[in-house]
Amino acid sequence: MTKQDYIRIFNAMIRGTPVSWDKEVFPMISEYLTEINYENYPKVIQLIAQRPQEAQLFMPELINYYCKKFSILSIKQLPSPNDLNFTKTILYYE
Repeated sequence: MTKQDYIRIFNAMIRGTPVSWDKEVFPMISEYLTEINYENYPKVIQLIAQRPQEAQLFMPELINYYCKKFSILSIKQLPSPNDLNFTKTILYYE
């Protein structure tokens, strides 16, 4: 996948737009776990294939990893005065 593919997928995810599990998300997770030499990689991939909801565990790290790898930038919503710990990404871009 290209940098533009990752940007498109990440933006779709934050907007709640459907993304293809088989063609985009699962291969992206598999590639990520391979690149970082994740322990028990084959077992984890098998678990994620059987239970896609488990992919949510990797998404924050995965997005951070690819943003650093491809120098993808993001715009974040500033925290409200009532909740200083809350920031929300609203856009990924080149």
